This record gives sequence, structure tokens and C-alpha cells, in this order.
Amino acid sequence: MRGPRSLALTAIAVAALVLPAAPAAAAEPLTDPIPGPIQASGVQVGYTTVASGLVSPTGATAPRGERDHLYVADQDGKIWGVELHGKRRKWVAADLTALMVDDLGKVVPIPYDERGLLGLAFDPDFWRNGWLYTFTSENPTAPPDFTTQPGAKPGGGQAVVTRWKVRNIHQRHLRVNPASRKVLMRIDKPQFNHNGGKLAFGPDRMLYIAVGDGGAEDDQGDGHVPGGNAQSLAPRNVLGKMLRIDPHGHSSANGRYGIPRSNPYVGRRGADEIWALGFRNPYRFSFDPNDGRLIVADVGQNDIEEVDVVRPGRNYGWPVKEGDFIFDNNGEGHGFVTRRSPGVPAGLVDPVLEYDHTAPGGKRCGSEGSTAANCNGIAVVGGYVYRGRNVPDLRGRYVFGDYSRGFAQPLGRVFVGDGRSVEALRDPGIAVNGFAEDGRRELYVLGNTTGLLAGNTGRVLRIRAAG
Repeated sequence: MRGPRSLALTAIAVAALVLPAAPAAAAEPLTDPIPGPIQASGVQVGYTTVASGLVSPTGATAPRGERDHLYVADQDGKIWGVELHGKRRKWVAADLTALMVDDLGKVVPIPYDERGLLGLAFDPDFWRNGWLYTFTSENPTAPPDFTTQPGAKPGGGQAVVTRWKVRNIHQRHLRVNPASRKVLMRIDKPQFNHNGGKLAFGPDRMLYIAVGDGGAEDDQGDGHVPGGNAQSLAPRNVLGKMLRIDPHGHSSANGRYGIPRSNPYVGRRGADEIWALGFRNPYRFSFDPNDGRLIVADVGQNDIEEVDVVRPGRNYGWPVKEGDFIFDNNGEGHGFVTRRSPGVPAGLVDPVLEYDHTAPGGKRCGSEGSTAANCNGIAVVGGYVYRGRNVPDLRGRYVFGDYSRGFAQPLGRVFVGDGRSVEALRDPGIAVNGFAEDGRRELYVLGNTTGLLAGNTGRVLRIRAAG
């Protein structure tokens, strides 16, 4: 998920279509692409803890019509059921920890990882069929459906989309039947970062899946095709894309799910599942229930964080652009943005919201001379258009956030977006991993106080009006 080089904290670099890369000649990096800090919003909010004692919660959801519970995806592999009212008890709805990739949290000298249990979605017909779906990071125990390294062991394991069935849909506390597992797809990951991982059903009842560009930096290196995975429509390359499938169908190449006929690249070999392309790490996304817009937050690299309104067949720029800035991959060095270029090159869609990593004076967030108090953020985390009742001043506005102000102080931020402006709400006191919406359209922010895959400081916080 993370932004600058993906692991600035440890000084370890982890961080066949369409358009040519931006010219490298005489390119100069911008020291402060978007001058000025993010201003405080006039909307006053508070946070109420509804669940604690988790490891690193990444998202939460519930079956349609469920208003009393949330089901929380914890990065270590557990799905927790949480009571939203009364005693707010929690229980283990599924324990998938044995399925997680062997080196989860062990890739670098600290327990930092971007893999794990990253996505959870309930079927639109859940109360009839009892189905739910997960996105997990697993060992490559079976051949991949999608790969950029045929015949090679993927360095980041496999991203696996799985369907499950609960034991009894009539139980108050739902529990998954571990014997019901049906793997829908396996995607080889070249590196451990940039996984995407969110799953959600759209208003069209199709399942949307976010997949990152494969990892490393600049969308290049092992497992990255020339020009970048995010720009490629080569067969079996779904990295850096938003996917759309019908999990009730059987027309896919592996016969385990369906290909919606309205997908933009149907009939192009190995690209049938792709809905949109040009993403670095579309870590979290949501649909506005009022108009059906698909809103995707795409984590930037060293400079720009962006939010996109995504439409079928469109190209959102990475790695030709980062935000609405031209991106230079700088060869073997660290990539950077060079100039703002709205609408150019033609064919690329610019974000509807963006902000940069710099603090006043051009200091990078997390660098010497910057502080947590004056940094914008380092990795955007997508949220929801607020359609609830408890915070009237947020209605109709997009609520999202950032993982942290800087790796050395992993305390995140919550933002509200209008048009092309971003304003800051009160900080939640946790590193932000995700947002959630309950059956009443109220919003929650999820994360922990360490920013790592360790400990038991993970929390689910309901956003409420201040006071």
C-alpha cells in the first residue's frame, strides 16, 4: 500500500499496450509539486471505538440488509464478526491464517507487509446462498490463472480470490465453513507490495477486484513488462488493473466464474476480466450508492496520491503519469514527477482529487526536517461518499484518508473531498488501513497504532459528529 519506495522506514527499496513513457531528456524532479499543506475542514467529528484487540484490520463489510454487525478482515488472516450495538462483542467468523503466505510479515527486518487478508465481500444473494468472497496472499500451491513470469516462482506469492459458504445463514453470529472453499482465480505477484486487494459488488451485481502493478518501484524490474504492467493488455497480465467478473458464471478460461459480456476487452485473449487499467496500487475503492460511481484511491510512489472516478475501458495513467503530473522512471534511480500536465498525453484520465507528500518548505514527509504535524501524508486510503445521518455536514462528500503522515510516526489521517479540494478532518489516532460502511451508511475507519503487522492495537472506529 505504502507510498515513497514502499519502505522508507527501513531504507530498503521495495517500493504491451498503450502509450509511450514520458521523455526523459532534461527532466527535473519537482521538489514541491502541490504547494501548501492540506487545510483543516470546518466539519467537526469524533471517533467511537466499536472493536479493539485486532492486529491490522484492512476493511469491513456486512451482508445486504444487515444493520447490527460488521465483518472485519484482519490482515493476519482472521475474519472477525463485530456487534455494533450493546456490548459490542466480537467473535472469529473465519480463521484463514493457515492459508497466508509463509513469509507474511518476514520480508524485511520489521513486521511490515502489504499482503495478507486484504478483501472481503458478501454475495448480493447472501441470504439465499450463504456465499462470501476473500482476497488473500498465499503460497503458489497451484498454477496461476494470470502471470507475468511463466514458469517462475512468484516472489510475492499469489493473490487468490476465493468463494466460501457460511455454516448457517440463520445464526446470529455467522461462521464460515472451512470445507466450502472454492478458488476462483490465482494471480502471481512478482513482489510483496502493491497488491490492491479490495473486493466489492457493484450496483450491477458484478464482483470488482483491485489488483496492484506487481510491486517494486516504477512498475519495472522482475515481473514487469516493458512500459509497465499497468499499461499492458498482454495476455494473462491483470496487474495494475481493476477487474470485473460474474462469480455466478462459468465462461472464464478456467471455468470458475463468468466474464460479463459488457466488459470492455471481452474477446481480447487474456484480458477479458479487465475493467480499467493504469493503476499503481488501487488499494481501496467503493461505489456511491446514489449514482453508482466507482471511486478508486490509487496509492502513489514518491510524490502524488490520487482518487479516480473509474469508468470502463479507461486508462488512469500509471506509470506514464502520477496524478496529473508526468512521471519519469529515472532509469535505475528513483522515479519522480516532472511537471503538471492535465489532459496530456491524450487518452489518460486525470484524478478528481490529489495531494502530494511534501511539507512546507519542500521537505518530504518522513524526511529530516519534516514532522508528523506538517506532513500531508504518504499513501492514500480510499473511503466512501457519506450517505449516513449521524454527521449531516458530511453528507454527499467523499470521506477517505492516508495511512500515515510519515513512516517514523505511523499515525494516519482522515480527509474529506469536494470537487478537486482536499480538507483534513480530525486525526483518528491510528495508522489508517481502511474504511467501512455499515447497513445504515455510517462510516468507520480501521487501523492500528503501530502501522505494522504485529501486536493487538487494531481498532474499528465509528465516525460521529463531535460532541
